[in-house]
Amino acid sequence: MPRRLLVLALIALLIAPAAARAADPFGANPTDVQPPPPPVQTVTTTSSAQGGTTGGLSGGAKTALLLGALVLFGGIAFVIVRDARRSAPGRRGGAATAAGGPGGGPRPAPTPPPPGARGRPTGKGSAARRRRKR
Repeated sequence: MPRRLLVLALIALLIAPAAARAADPFGANPTDVQPPPPPVQTVTTTSSAQGGTTGGLSGGAKTALLLGALVLFGGIAFVIVRDARRSAPGRRGGAATAAGGPGGGPRPAPTPPPPGARGRPTGKGSAARRRRKR
């Protein structure tokens, strides 16, 4: 028990200076005497501006700026839409092919290949399978 009290007293002595230093982060001693701050001088200025405007953009400049921004955003939107249409899969050619074929009518059904267009048989029938099993 006396050993615990000794350890607690030692810890309290070590913590006390740290707590005192934490109270003043710059390490200044409260007993130090500092000279009083110099008096603050106030400066008065007179405004010689006539009229109530302080500057800024005029009405014409605001309109020109707004129109320029609209043209810029419109151009960006046009380029994006044009590029999206070019790279989109499927139909191409714009409004003429929107209804189907090149003349705007329905597209014809695809025709099957003629009977001899497949070429010669490859031999993968039942006879070829029997040969592979041997």
